[in-house]
Amino acid sequence: MCQVIETIKTKNYVAEIINDEDCYNPRKHYSSLGTLIAFHSRYDLSDNDNWDKEELISYVEQEDVLALPVYMYEHSGIALSTTAFSCKWDSGQIGYIFVSYEDIIKEYGKLDIETATKVLEYEIKEYSLYLNGECYGYIIYAKDKDSQDHLESCFGFMGRDYVEEEAKYILKDLEQEEIA
Repeated sequence: MCQVIETIKTKNYVAEIINDEDCYNPRKHYSSLGTLIAFHSRYDLSDNDNWDKEELISYVEQEDVLALPVYMYEHSGIALSTTAFSCKWDSGQIGYIFVSYEDIIKEYGKLDIETATKVLEYEIKEYSLYLNGECYGYIIYAKDKDSQDHLESCFGFMGRDYVEEEAKYILKDLEQEEIA
């Protein structure tokens, strides 16, 4: 059963923030701009297994490829980042996330390196949240109703900040509907 992490109350409604135990892997179930290739002896973190280390390095060094290094910190969980961790014992580079300039142009209609870089960084952050079970959802109930039927729910949020923000937005919208 899903665990309630937090309860947010407004005048007429209650939102329960819940662990999403059936959250989809964002690298497998959603479209990604970048391709993640990582090498690790105990974890299969890559989007596909069609690369060896030499091919990967040769590819990401091309001038028409945007590539960010991917680092992993492993200590009571796994953290991924596009910047190095300070711990030399439990962290190191494991691969790259990359996208061709051609695919950036297809996605944005121009070569927008700044936006593509932010997207690749976010994709790694999102995957790190997923790997650590930081997947959430919300269920909203009316406060004064006898029924426990929920009014709204949504799951699949990576990171607690995102789900809380969305639940508060929905609660605010429901309260404004009450006034109208």
